[in-house]
Amino acid sequence: MSKLDWLFDRATPRFGQMTVWLLLLFAVVLALSPIEFDAGPRSEHPATVFSWLPASLIQNQAIFTCVRAGLMISAALWALRIWIPFSCWTTVACFTLMWSLRMENLTNGAHIFNVTNMLLVIHAMWFHFYRHEIRSGIQEGTFWTDKNYPRWVFWLCVFYLGWFHSLAGFTKLACCGPAWGNGTSMQLWVNLFGWKASPLAQVMLFDSRLTAVLQTGALVIECLSIVAIFHWALRYLVGFGLIGFYIGVLGTFVTFGFHFNAILVAMFLLPCDRLFGLNFDQTESPPSAPLSTITTDD
Repeated sequence: MSKLDWLFDRATPRFGQMTVWLLLLFAVVLALSPIEFDAGPRSEHPATVFSWLPASLIQNQAIFTCVRAGLMISAALWALRIWIPFSCWTTVACFTLMWSLRMENLTNGAHIFNVTNMLLVIHAMWFHFYRHEIRSGIQEGTFWTDKNYPRWVFWLCVFYLGWFHSLAGFTKLACCGPAWGNGTSMQLWVNLFGWKASPLAQVMLFDSRLTAVLQTGALVIECLSIVAIFHWALRYLVGFGLIGFYIGVLGTFVTFGFHFNAILVAMFLLPCDRLFGLNFDQTESPPSAPLSTITTDD
């Protein structure tokens, strides 16, 4: 079996379709969220892929309303598997523009929808490249039993999640070095932006040495996240580590909105594939990759 055969091996679409519906739910949440405008001069550095748009468009509330409506409509069409793949790519475009417009109108923001955005792109690629088989399955009533969900879609999502978190970790090291995890900086963040009454915040504020251990541990987990692509056991270990990290974040910085990332990490890096019965025909490891002894759960 070649590497391409392994990557293009297929399973029934239950897991993939559940993921699409979850991502579209997140898209609806974004579309329905209130718009925030933070007046001030625009930065010279691009913040999003739509930074090239003039301020007259970026700060136009009518544009927001149009994009919001477009995102809601296209997400509903994709959820119902109507006008594929046009509805898929329209959803991706509207989602990307919606989030970009929000970020362009804030003085600071968090990367809370980046993962959702990229996983929407990956799943739009699935519906695009397999549109004929998906349409045929819908027309014949065999969509749920046809094997039209390729392994590369699942694997690419795992790779992106690992790469995304590792990049976050290495960026911290590049900017601050190992001293980023000194504990003091986290205590300052908790005091300024955290929910200080939470038990997790109280633990972090108790002793900077203990906080340094927790902060450094989070940094190590982030940097090592990319190893999730090499073996299903490593994927689960990284998943549990990142979920622990997100529990700490969400239990302390409750308004930062990293819930979406945490849910998607659980979906792809924990054994949720087993829960949804994701099984591919080929159970062997990918060729020339002895460390990747991936079984049917991958």
